[in-house]
Amino acid sequence: MKALLKNNHKQRISFLMIILFVLCFLAGRAALSIISVAILFLFIWNDSNRIIIKKLLIAGLCIILPVLVSGSWSDDKSIWWQSFINKIPLITIGVGFLSVDPDQKQLKQIIYLLTGVVLIGCFWSVITFLNDKEAITKSYLVAKVMPTILDDDHIRFSWLIALSLILLNWQLIIRSNKIEKIIGGMISVLLISFLHLLASKTGLLCLYASIIVMIFYFLFAKGMRKISLILFAAILTILFVAYQSFPTLHNRVQYVLYDFGNYSKGKIETGSSDGARVLSLKAGWYITLRHPLAGVGFGDLKNEVNQWHVQFHPNTLDYERFIPTNEWLIYAAASGWLGMILFSVGMALLIPFFSLNNIFSVCLMMSLFIPLITDDSLEGQYGVAIFSLVICLGYYLKKQVEPQSQKRQKDSLKNKSLFSSQV
Repeated sequence: MKALLKNNHKQRISFLMIILFVLCFLAGRAALSIISVAILFLFIWNDSNRIIIKKLLIAGLCIILPVLVSGSWSDDKSIWWQSFINKIPLITIGVGFLSVDPDQKQLKQIIYLLTGVVLIGCFWSVITFLNDKEAITKSYLVAKVMPTILDDDHIRFSWLIALSLILLNWQLIIRSNKIEKIIGGMISVLLISFLHLLASKTGLLCLYASIIVMIFYFLFAKGMRKISLILFAAILTILFVAYQSFPTLHNRVQYVLYDFGNYSKGKIETGSSDGARVLSLKAGWYITLRHPLAGVGFGDLKNEVNQWHVQFHPNTLDYERFIPTNEWLIYAAASGWLGMILFSVGMALLIPFFSLNNIFSVCLMMSLFIPLITDDSLEGQYGVAIFSLVICLGYYLKKQVEPQSQKRQKDSLKNKSLFSSQV
């Protein structure tokens, strides 16, 4: 009896720490840093999921090791140390969360809370936008967007919205009543609408990539072609209505087309958002080719990028000179081809945390990896926290659907065997 009470006590406190972690997306970097370290103690306290935790540790070490080792040849130790510290939560958050093993009710509550946090962030942005609508709308013509939570990191916030949408709808499909489905559907409409109002390319890319994958999935799934046609009609309708209704999206599209027209011709204007991204990729590739074995070190990557600009694009401003907007290229330039390969191995080891037989799991995994290709999402605190949290939530949702899938397969095999015996 005492052991049971003790375990229940541990479970409640562990669950409370996960709740606090999710709430820290609203509290700021300091609170998120504290809870990201404190959550590791859940691993010491609990003894659940040791096998999957070991797999996460191996994957995390593959990702972090190139950063750690590159410190030996990085001259700027402060930048190297910050880069290394930023990636530690890949292990602390993941290991802590995976050791909790929440039940179905708790997992649902965590996903609903995450959705609530995202909604609060959306409402705050909308209120801020309405207070200065004209100025903010005009700012979209010069690559600016409305203020957001996560310390104004609109890229990571839009990413979190897209991931929350998938998690919410996956949870609604798995286990929810009619009222939850209705409320969840309304919330999904609100979040999709806000993504278009915010007009951040990362969130929209994840959203539409997921919808397109679902369209093809249902197109070839037996008896589900109608769903595919509905989704296709919905995506066209959403695009048309959003473009006509949201001036922020309209201005954003106009700027992206204008920017593309310039940098595609080799003309990089001051303040060019995507043009600066293209230059960051060119700088990363140049540095990689010059230092293929060990890279320049994570501590010196920013300085090497700056030197590349001085040599090839001296007119660019300081804020336009940033590290490559692609994680694989970052690792290649900072730690060489071997570091990039090790990083790729780490990413590959995370794939089994998702189910390739479930369309929501596939969309979640895809949306989790897309911003690693289009941005430097693991080089900042919020990106690492979002990545680690969603890995764990995706794994736990996979655990819920696998028994149902196995039961359906067994029933199918049983029916086939009965049919064969009758024949």
